[in-house]
Amino acid sequence: MANVQERRNKDGEIISYSIRVHKGRDMNGKQLKPYTMTFKVLPNWSERKTQTELKKAVVLFEEQCKKGIVADNKQSFERYADYVINLKERTGVKHRTIVRYKELLRRIIPAIGHLKLSELKPQHLNALYEQLSKDGLNKKTGKTLSNKTILEHHRLIRTILAQAEKELLVQYNAAAKATPPKVDKKEANYLQVEDVENILFYLQKEPLKQQVAMNLLIFTGCRRGEIMGLKWNKIDFKNNLITIDTNLLYSKERGIYEDTPKTEQSKRVINIPITVMELLKTYRKEYNTKRLALGSYWNDTGFVFVQENGKPMHPDTLTDYCSKFRNKYNAIIEQENSKKSHKEKLRLLPHINPHAFRHTQASILILSGLDCTTVSKRLGHAKTSTTTDIYGHLLQKADAKASNILTNLFYKEHNKKISK
Repeated sequence: MANVQERRNKDGEIISYSIRVHKGRDMNGKQLKPYTMTFKVLPNWSERKTQTELKKAVVLFEEQCKKGIVADNKQSFERYADYVINLKERTGVKHRTIVRYKELLRRIIPAIGHLKLSELKPQHLNALYEQLSKDGLNKKTGKTLSNKTILEHHRLIRTILAQAEKELLVQYNAAAKATPPKVDKKEANYLQVEDVENILFYLQKEPLKQQVAMNLLIFTGCRRGEIMGLKWNKIDFKNNLITIDTNLLYSKERGIYEDTPKTEQSKRVINIPITVMELLKTYRKEYNTKRLALGSYWNDTGFVFVQENGKPMHPDTLTDYCSKFRNKYNAIIEQENSKKSHKEKLRLLPHINPHAFRHTQASILILSGLDCTTVSKRLGHAKTSTTTDIYGHLLQKADAKASNILTNLFYKEHNKKISK
């Protein structure tokens, strides 16, 4: 049975309760130090609210003590953060996310790691965000961290404190009351139709494997890891379908490894054009010829895009290829342009990366009038709202286009009647 004692301030107001649970005695019969926790009362709570929350805290604390899970709000943020990260890892949070959490903690822990959970206030976090905005913290550039990166730190702290709040270690989530920097939304980087047509033209001169990979990026809108994780048994050659259910990733700890797609909704079946499927069929013949030639030296992983020995390719390979492809053909274009007049000059290829093709497909489909739900499902977004958030500016353009169509249609009919 827990022992609960009031704690009052100088004015006689109850500010907290001390909760103690008997721990028992040691081998010599000496009474052990009891489990203790402090339950703080928020200023805006009514007496009824306070008693309700106190009862919840007492019941949970007693259960935790019986199970040996002691709720200790006096432990440091660093210690509790380590507990939460391990908890996330055990409950199936993706390895890549855990790695990122640990990277962010390297900047968080030196600033607030020593503070007790019960001491952590929004002011501490605001001071951290200000510190993170100073020059020199970006290891790649030597300059400041972007607001987006600082916001990542804030979200991790909020996640950790949300768990503490859930376990009744803190009365409120300090991060929820802090003020992180605002991030300006950037329009998605997408290519013009003319640029895609030029890329497809120059691709015809490239090796077959690269042709297939780039065509899949262009015509499916898949993420890089989803293309690199595609396996032959996930291709329905008869019905021109591919199943996306694997993501190929890389980390220093694991090397190249397979994972499920980003979200459950990312598992999907996509229709692809017949021309792309014909390319895949031709590539499969080339693939099988190499596989048979290597015999026992071939690693049968089942991936469509592999190294010369059959092992899966590093996901960065596709990003690197996009850059090399652009540089190669822009050099050729510039050489040809040097011999042409200004009007005859060919268009240079813009900056391209795997994700740009994903944005391009979305933009073309939206501006062509395809409904947002269908676009969202094809891209594998967790929610339709994700699609509208990313491509809101394009949806506005599509809406304006629809408005113009209606205006032209109705006023055209209206003017016909007046003219009669």
